[in-house]
Amino acid sequence: MGFIGTVEQYHSKDTIKLALKNGADANALIPLDKFFNESLPELRTGSKFYLHPLLFNGNLQTLYLNTADYSKTWNVQYGRRIINFDHNGSIHKGGSTTADFVLKSESKEEFDDKFNENPPPEDWPKQHPGVRFLNKTEISNQNSDDTKPMVIICHGLGGGSHEPIIRCISEELHKRGFETVVLNSRGCARTKISTPELFYGLQTDDLRSFVKLLRTSYPNRPFYAIGSSFGATILSNFLGEEGDKSDFVAAATLSNPWDMTDSTYRISSSFISRKLFLPAITSTLTRLVKSNRDVLLEDEFFSKEKIYAKYNSTPEFDDAFTAPLYGFNTAFDYYRHTSSSNRLPKIQTPLLIINSTDDPTVGVVSIPIPEVEANPYLILAKTNIGGHLAYLKSDLKSSWAVDRIADFFSKFNKEIETSKKPIVDYSPKTPYFLTKK
Repeated sequence: MGFIGTVEQYHSKDTIKLALKNGADANALIPLDKFFNESLPELRTGSKFYLHPLLFNGNLQTLYLNTADYSKTWNVQYGRRIINFDHNGSIHKGGSTTADFVLKSESKEEFDDKFNENPPPEDWPKQHPGVRFLNKTEISNQNSDDTKPMVIICHGLGGGSHEPIIRCISEELHKRGFETVVLNSRGCARTKISTPELFYGLQTDDLRSFVKLLRTSYPNRPFYAIGSSFGATILSNFLGEEGDKSDFVAAATLSNPWDMTDSTYRISSSFISRKLFLPAITSTLTRLVKSNRDVLLEDEFFSKEKIYAKYNSTPEFDDAFTAPLYGFNTAFDYYRHTSSSNRLPKIQTPLLIINSTDDPTVGVVSIPIPEVEANPYLILAKTNIGGHLAYLKSDLKSSWAVDRIADFFSKFNKEIETSKKPIVDYSPKTPYFLTKK
């Protein structure tokens, strides 16, 4: 409770050594924790920050972020591109989604003219405000040998580039000189799916294919990544799978439900979360399957009865769809296997983690402090206030957490030689039972 926040920072005793840029000593190195404490003092243990005094707990912060009208506050514009996959998905080969690239500011007339010149496909729903499809010339021009930093954003459960916090992140990073793109999960952000399957927490191949596509277009750019909420789960799982082969020079997660089982119990345990946040999340998921019913019904797994049934919680939805579709016995079996804390020890990308202990939708007893202290690539900033994704400051137009992530990327890109791998003696272990055939 309250509007004065306090930071607790956690990290390994011997963090990775990063090569400094433009130093007198070409071989100068700085430990990751020292870089944070010197260049990002707001994230030191004991640092204070101030949020809106009337939004004095996690419920109020979260509720305001998701119900206030931010259409004119974070007025970012996106150019949408359909991304077709050729990898084997979890169920079907191929499939598609969309990626929304932040545009340079266009007048309403210019934006509307380009929207009308290249409208959405006929069977697609009306797009969110501020989203237009890129034309062929714009897509063909998405190639460059420059070294401008680029950020890929992974959004929350059933959300997309239109989410208030995603617009806030996109706008802030764009202002700071980063090329920014949001990878929408299949069926999200008013994207039509093309194969009868849904997204889930281990669907990392879509992100992997998208990163490879961007690397072909931008061979010299340093890539950064942000995951918010469920998008942080996907990003963390991806980083763990990639290990030391990751193409990201640095990454950040905000309000990651590290243990999805604990988070499910958390959101069901309080009256407000159970009555407000849980129904809203469940409604988003049920709308997604209904809006994509024509394609989903191509697979016998789906039926009209199942699609139009009433679901009162995410476990009910996942018991009906996600778990059986992807080979899990129950929703909680799915949650246990998909939780990104399982892959946290394998991450070998400098990663800033921000979680609040008053988050009403994410398990807080499972914030992975021991895992962070065992992995030299990780910095955890645990706060006592902020809610879920929010951290809204007194002006209600900025987020403390978003500012910290933007500061991290800006100073990392300015001070660290991103072309050089960190120096570290770290070999993540593989549990014995996973080596057994």
